[in-house]
Amino acid sequence: MFVALKETVLQVFIAYIPAFSCQLYTMKPERISKSHINIGVFSSFSVLLCMMLSFYYFAETAQPFDFRLIPYMLGILYGGYRIGGLVSALYFFMLLGFPEAYFSYSIWSDALVYLTPFLFMYVNKFAHSSARQRMIIVMNFALLGMALYFIHYVYVLWESRVKLDMDVFLFMAMFGAVFLLAACTVVHFIESAREKAYLQQSYLSIWRQYRQEAQKLHQVIDATPLGVIAVDANARITAVNQSLLHTLRQINPHYDASNIIGQEYGQYFADNQFWETDNLLVYRVLRGESMQSEMLTVGERTYLTRASSMRNQETGEIVGAVGMMHDITELVQLRAEMGNMERLSLVGQMAASITHEIRNPMAVVRGFIQLMKQKSPGHLEDYYTIVMEELDRANSIINDFLSLAQNRIVEKESIYLHELIINISPLLWADANLRGQEIKLELAEELPPLLLNPKEMKQLLLNLARNGMEAMTDKGTLTIRTRYCNGHIELLVQDTGTGIPKAIVDKLFEPFYTTKAKGTGLGLPLCLSIVERHEGVIRVETKEGEGTTFIVAFKAEASEQDTVASAAV
Repeated sequence: MFVALKETVLQVFIAYIPAFSCQLYTMKPERISKSHINIGVFSSFSVLLCMMLSFYYFAETAQPFDFRLIPYMLGILYGGYRIGGLVSALYFFMLLGFPEAYFSYSIWSDALVYLTPFLFMYVNKFAHSSARQRMIIVMNFALLGMALYFIHYVYVLWESRVKLDMDVFLFMAMFGAVFLLAACTVVHFIESAREKAYLQQSYLSIWRQYRQEAQKLHQVIDATPLGVIAVDANARITAVNQSLLHTLRQINPHYDASNIIGQEYGQYFADNQFWETDNLLVYRVLRGESMQSEMLTVGERTYLTRASSMRNQETGEIVGAVGMMHDITELVQLRAEMGNMERLSLVGQMAASITHEIRNPMAVVRGFIQLMKQKSPGHLEDYYTIVMEELDRANSIINDFLSLAQNRIVEKESIYLHELIINISPLLWADANLRGQEIKLELAEELPPLLLNPKEMKQLLLNLARNGMEAMTDKGTLTIRTRYCNGHIELLVQDTGTGIPKAIVDKLFEPFYTTKAKGTGLGLPLCLSIVERHEGVIRVETKEGEGTTFIVAFKAEASEQDTVASAAV
C-alpha cells in the first residue's frame, strides 16, 4: 500500500507538468496568445511520462495505474482542434511502443479512446467558458474516465480470480480521490496562471495607452504658448513646459527641467527673483482658495499669471496645483498704441476742423491784400507779392493736411492709367521746361482698366513727379513708366538725382518729415494715403549717386489678367 501511495504521488507531480509549464511560460504576458501550444506540448510529454512510470498494484493483472487522463484532457481542451488532434495522434502512436501484453488491453479498454470524441465535441464550448465552467467540464470528464477505468479494473480482477476485499476498494477509493483532486488543482493552477497573464497584459496595455496619452498631453502643453508649471501638495515642482523654461532661461541660460523638477516652488523662485515669495498664487490655491490671477512685470515684459488647485475627484482633497503664465507684452503695447491712435485720430479730426475754418479768414486776408496792393505805391509791390505767396503756401499746406487727415471713402471709376498720364503730361512738361529738365514716357502697349479716382491719381502722379524734379539738378531726366508684372499694374516714377540715404528711406512716409528747406513733409504721406485707399502698394528703390524710383502697384482683376494674356498672344 505504501509503495502504491508513493507511485500515486509521483503520478500527481507528472500530471502537474502542464500547469507548471503554463505558469513559467506566461510569466511574460505577451506569450498568452501562444499558451495553448505550450499546454499541448507539455501535456503530451506528461502523458508519455505517466505511461512510462505507471505501476501495477495487482500483480495478477496487466492493467496499469496512472494519471494519463489528466494531461490528455488538458492537451485537447486547452490546445484546441489542431493541437488536440496532434496530442491524440501522438498518444495513439505511443500506445504502439509499449509491451504487447499491455497493448492487447489498451485499444478496447482504454478510457481515453472512448473519451476522445467527446473531448473534441467540447473544445469550442470549453474555449468560451469561464474558469468555473472549465473546472466543471474537466471534473465531469475525470469522473467519467475514472468510472470507465474502475469498471474495467473490477472486471479484470474478477476475471483474474483476485479477491475483492477491503484493501482493493480502499486503494481504488484513494486512487480515485487523489485523481479527482489532481484534476481539479491542475485546472485551477492553469486558470490562475492564464488569468494573471491576461491581467498583466491588460495592465500593460492600459499602461502603454496611459503613457501615450501622457506623452501627447505633454507635447500639447509644450506646444502651447503658455508657460505651465505643476506642483504637488507639498509645493514641490513636478512638471514644467518648454515655454516657461524659455522664459526662465532669459534669467539664467543654464536652466533645464532637471534643475527645476523636485525643488520647492517658493524657494526656487525666490532664489531667482522671478516672483515675489509673499502671497504667491500657487500657495494660495494650495490653501484652498479658488483660481487666482494677477498681472506681473519682469524687466520689460508683462505677464498674466494664473494658478488653480488640482483635487482628487473622489475625496476632493487638494493633491497639487498648476500655475500658468502668458506673455502679454505685445498685447499691452498694442492696446496702448490703439489708445494713442484713438487720441491722435481725435486730434486729427479737431485739427482738420480747425484748419478748414482757418481757410475762410485767410481767403479774406488775401482778398484785402490784393486790394491794398492795387492802391499802394509801386515800391511796395514786392512785399505784397511775398505775403500773397506765403498765404498761398499756407493754403497748400492746409489742403494737403486735410487730404491726409480725412479718412474718406473715394468714388472710383473704371479708367485707363495711360489716359491719366497723358492728360497730365502737359503740366509736367511745363514744370520740367522751367527747370531745364526732360520727361520721358515709357508706357506699356496694353494695360487693362482699373477702378481709380481720377482726381486723387492726378494728385499722386503730380506729387511723385515734382518730388523727382526737385531731387534732380538741371539737365536731369524724369522717366514715367508703366508695366504689367505678376498680376499687378505698376506705375514707376524714376529720377536721375543723387538718391536717398538709407537712414532717410524709412522715414519718407512719416507726416511732417522733410529734408527740403521749404517742404511741408506731407507730400509722400499723402501719396501713401491715396495708394492705400486704392488697395495698392508703394515702395522705393534708391541708390546714392544713381537716382530714385517710386513704384506704385495696383492689383489687376482676374478678367483683366485674361485680357492682357490674350493681347500678348
